[in-house]
Parts: sequence; C-alpha cells; structure tokens
Amino acid sequence: MSASADPRATIATTEVRGTKAQRADALHDLSVAHVELGHLDVAARVARRGLRLTGEARFHLTLAWIDLDRGRRRQSLRHLDAATPHLRGRELARARCLRGLHLCQTAEPRLAVAELTAVIRELRRYGDDRWLANALIGRGIARCGAIRLGAAEADFASAQTLLQAIGEPGRAAMALHNRGFVAMLAGDLPLALRRYEEAAKAGLDSTSRPEALVDRAEALLAAGLTTEARRVLAPAMELLRRCNRHVPELAVLSARCALRDGDPEPARRLGGTDVEFMLAAGELDAVAAHRFRGPAQTRALGWLAQARRSDRRGALAACRAGLKVLDEHHGDWPRRELTGHALELARTAREVLHWSEQHRRRVSLPPNDPELAQALARLRRARAYGLPVEALERDVRRLTLASAPRSGDSPATPDLPLVSFVFHKGRMRAVTVENGRASLGEVEDPARLVREARLAVAAGRPVPGLLPDAEEVVVIPDGVLHEMPWAALGQRVHVLPSLRHWRPATRGGHRMWVTGPGVRSEVPALQREHGGTVVKSTVEATLAGMEGAKIAHIAAHGHVHSGNPLFSHLDLGDGPLYGYDVARLGNPPEVVVLSACESGLARAFLDAGTRTVIASVLPVPDARVGEAMAEVHRRIDHPAEAARAVAHLGFSCYGTGTRVAACSAAAKEVPVQRSCEEPTVAGTSTPDATTSTHGPRPEKPAGAPTAVTAGRAAGHQGRSEPPLPAAATTLPPHEASTGGQRSSKE
Repeated sequence: MSASADPRATIATTEVRGTKAQRADALHDLSVAHVELGHLDVAARVARRGLRLTGEARFHLTLAWIDLDRGRRRQSLRHLDAATPHLRGRELARARCLRGLHLCQTAEPRLAVAELTAVIRELRRYGDDRWLANALIGRGIARCGAIRLGAAEADFASAQTLLQAIGEPGRAAMALHNRGFVAMLAGDLPLALRRYEEAAKAGLDSTSRPEALVDRAEALLAAGLTTEARRVLAPAMELLRRCNRHVPELAVLSARCALRDGDPEPARRLGGTDVEFMLAAGELDAVAAHRFRGPAQTRALGWLAQARRSDRRGALAACRAGLKVLDEHHGDWPRRELTGHALELARTAREVLHWSEQHRRRVSLPPNDPELAQALARLRRARAYGLPVEALERDVRRLTLASAPRSGDSPATPDLPLVSFVFHKGRMRAVTVENGRASLGEVEDPARLVREARLAVAAGRPVPGLLPDAEEVVVIPDGVLHEMPWAALGQRVHVLPSLRHWRPATRGGHRMWVTGPGVRSEVPALQREHGGTVVKSTVEATLAGMEGAKIAHIAAHGHVHSGNPLFSHLDLGDGPLYGYDVARLGNPPEVVVLSACESGLARAFLDAGTRTVIASVLPVPDARVGEAMAEVHRRIDHPAEAARAVAHLGFSCYGTGTRVAACSAAAKEVPVQRSCEEPTVAGTSTPDATTSTHGPRPEKPAGAPTAVTAGRAAGHQGRSEPPLPAAATTLPPHEASTGGQRSSKE
C-alpha cells in the first residue's frame, strides 16, 4: 500500500506537474502517503482528483482502502466492484486482499482466512512485500476472530519482520501492537501492555492510528483501571472524529466504563451480544454459556453468571472455576465480583476465612524492571523541581502493569490464635481460630470501636479488648479496623494484611543506616554503638544498601499517599523513596526501622518480603526520637519487644516480630499468593498490612467490649465449629479446589 517508507517525505517532495501520466503518478503517491498518516479526508480528495483526471482503477482501489479504513464498507465495495474488471496481476491480487479484509469484518472469520491465504500466495509470487504485509495483518485479525491465537501471533510477527526489512518502522510497530492485542485476547494482560509500550517506543503514531489508543484503553479497563481507561479514550475519540473514522468498540468501551462506575444505562441502550452488557441486563443463561470458550475475562464472566444462577454449592464451585481462569492468565477482573459473590454465600467460618483471603488478593509486585526504575527517576526529578507529576505517576502505574508479576514464595502458616475480619456489603464479620476451633461472628459498629480505642490511647487509658484472651494473637483487619491501635490492646498482636504475609526468621546479614535531609539524626550515635554501614542518602544507594541486609534503619520525613500507597514515600537527598522503589528490592531487609512520621511504607516492605517493620503511625517529637531509637536497637533481635518499649510514641511492630512467633511458625503453605493492594480505607495513615506487638496487657475495665472468641464478640453472637486441623488456617483440599472445567483458548 505504501508509496514510500517515509510518507511525510513523499508529501514534501512530490509535485503534481508534467504529463498526464506523471500527474496521475504523483496524485496516487500523495493519496497513499496521506492514508498512511491517517489524513483520510485529504487522501480521499487527492484520489478523487486522480480518478477525475484518468479514471484509472488504481484510484478506485485507493478509495476502496480509504472507505474501508473509515468503516464505510458499502462505499468501499462499490469502488472495488468498479476497479476489479480493469485490474490484472499484482493489482488484482491487491483488490482481492481488500475483499479479504472486508470479510474479516462482515463474515465468518474462516472465510476471510481462506481468501487471504490464497491472496498471500499470489502476493508472494509477485514479490509485493507491502501488500503482503497488509494481507498477513488481515489474516492475523481474522484468526483472532476465530480464536486461533497462535496462528494470529505468527502472522503479525511475520508482518512485523517483513515491514522492518522494507524500511517501514511505523507499520512494523503497528504489527507489534497487534501482537499485544493477541496477548490481550489470550488473557496475558502484562504481556499485552508491555507490547503496547514497545510499539509506542518503536514509532507507532497513535495520532494517525487512534485505534491503538482504543486497544490500550481496553487493556487498562481489563486491569480494572477505569479512570486511566477514560483518560486514554478521550483523545482517541477526538482523533477518530477528526479522521472521520468509525470504530464500534468506542461506544462499547465507553459504556463499559460507565458500567464499572455504577451507571448501566449506556450498556442497556447498546445491548447486543457484549457479554458484560448481557450480564448487567440479567441475561445469566446466555452469559453462562461463555464460561468454556473465548478470552479469559469472558470465561470468568461466564462463571460469574453461572454462580448467580446456581444454588449455594454450585455457585461456590463456579466462583472457584472463575478464579482459576484468572489465575492462569494473570487476570484481575472480575476477581472481586467473584470473591464478593462467594463471600455473600459463605456460611461457615472456614468458608468465610478462605473467601476473605481470596477477596484480599491482588496482582503480585512487579520485578526490578529498568524502565520502571527510569520512570521513577523522572518522577523524582519532577517532584524535586515542583513540576506536575500526574502524567509521570500514570507512566509508573502503566509500566507496573506491563511488567511480568514477581513469582511469590511459599509463606508459613501461624500456629497462633487468629482473628480475621472482613467487611463486605455493610457487614463486618470476624473468623476466630483458637485451639483448633473456628467460630464466626459479626462486629457491630466497628467505627465506634476504633474511635473509642484511639481516644483511650490519646488519654493514656487502657484500650477495651476485642481479641481472644491469649498472649499472642494474629489479626487480619479490614475496613475501618485498619485504623485500630492494635498495639494498645495489651497483647502481642501481629497485624497482617493477609495470611500470605506471615514469615519466620530466615537469615542473618549486615546492618545499614541512612538519614534523609532536614532530620535531627540519631544515626551517628546508633552506628557507633551497634556498628554497620552509613549509606549515602540517595535512592539508589539506599536500595543497594538494603539488599540482603539484616537490619535497615531509615531516619527521614515521610509522606502518605492516600490514593495509592505505593506512591507514599520517604524524603532522601535526591528525592522521594517510593513504595514502588521498595518493590524493586530483590532481597529486602529482614527488619526495617522507619524513624519517620507516617511514612505509609510498612505495607510496601512487607509485600516485598521484609519480615518485620517498626514504624510510627503518629507524629514523633524530634527531641524524643533519639532515646526511642536507642531502646529499639538494644532489643532489635526481638522486634516486638523493641516496639513495646516505644509504643507510647505510636511505634508498632508490623509483620512477624516476636520470639514465640518466629519459633513456632508451622511450615505449611497457605494456598494463596502474596499481593499488593490499595488501602481499604482511603486516607488512613495506618498501614493496611501491619503487625503490632506492644506492652503488658492492661486490666479490662468494666463494660469493655468482650473478646471475639468462640461464640462471643463485641455486639454479636457467633457460631462455633468443630476443631480444625493443627494448622487451622490451611483449608482442606475440597475447600480450596476450583470445582470447574478448564477450557482452551485477549
């Protein structure tokens, strides 16, 4: 199709003059160059001028291509019908290629594949590489429609290689983008986003091919990033309007965005066969039929529909099957819809515990990707110079999604009393596992309990109990209970974001110290007493010093990001150390001490693999930091005891941090993976995933809420169950199975 490897150069150097044949050649070259740049109106005007000049069939062929690109199939076919009787050889093969591309959109994909396969043989015989690339891309699109994804990937890869060889990098980038679309259909969202990024860097011009923005928006929506998808759709809609190009997917994606935001009306108006729209309309039988075929998200939605139309037992099995599909393809939507439906149906303590762990699960942390490191460096510089950071933060989030997720380890299961809270549909339920028995209860007005506890801490009074009467307890909070000052309850309380974060002590290592700017530092005195290495106050030096460390101590000002905890940060000499930076650690410190006010990074360290974080959730007076940190490091071998000594300043021990816990952790696997999730309560300064272990237990005052134990909880009546196995939080096989069928394959 191309008149030149550089269409802009063609436009700049081509003059319409000379003989009639010379002018016709110039007009043809100009029209094709404008097509490649997406200037379809200009291209059509130039082609019509050439058609009036000579009436040659090649101008009909160009106009047929332009109308097909605009979505005007009827006009395109008229031009093809006018051109075909006058074409021979190579030009006729090109016309057949366009008819094959029509079949990709209007007929059974197998017909398009058959037609384009014949055309590809002809074009290879003529050595017409540019149109051969067109045909390969068209056949790849048809094979996507037929869900023959391996063959589609091969066609797009061949087209990419061919276009690179003939010096058309922009169109080669489009073929690479199409390979991302294949990955999207296959359900490999990180690979799809990564290929979209690579295509943009390789020269894909989204202003001339705004359909690429539509594909990117679809991928972002699949990742659950509705706001990001809207931001990409807006310029795509404007560009397509300017090009006078019709893309049916635009209306569908806009309606999906509205549906995710709670507005089903656009989806109802569109109707049709879109699976998500049919599910919103309550067409459960039709949607459930998709659970064995199609892209991963389509199958997951089919299992969700199956769950909604089944009895309790069948619904739970369908939810497990839907999650299995998403797990196999690194999908994250509609995970929470599946787990939320299962939570509504869960009756026993074991079911609620299992499904609450599934409901908390998120995509794993990304690996230490060089492009992500560069994006974070750009964000750091912008923040340091007071420049806008919103677009740079979007780049970081997009690159994080495009990275292959980090493989999780196999955490141990705590052999301690456990209370797991889950807030869903306006109810706060609590599963208590103690002495091999599990009970299920409901907590009434948890917000009131949190307010009363915080007031008690501020006044120096004992905090009412909410936990079993045990020396040590593992707590998994949810909702407003993330703001509970668990350490003040008196017991050794391990506050974790999920069971996946329980880790025993594993190794030794060095001790490192770093001080941020503007901080009255306690580091010199501590380093003289305890040894170790003082690290330069830069992000890269700090990350390098933390790799493989036993203890890392960071004295710096902290800042909490309420919208995304991975953008919370500590101020260092060359800019912020973000939670995303912490995620880059391959071998994180075993114990981290954050001598900072409300950094919000405890969760990031725990997700990265740190066992214990000692940090404060309150502003700490500078005059008292030195004495507090000296006491912490005297007892650092037992972080819970260290945190207990400075609990009055708001410090807590997050993670697995007591002597008993480290010795008694059972070596059993929990059938879920580590995750990185947004905070349940936006704006809380208390890290979502924390472990708090403080001080001697105060006497419970009269009238205090009773403990959440078997059959008792604050304001509720629980239901007790028979004893569980020794590792009570590991579910038996029949509880963890998927119960669904696998189907072959977005």
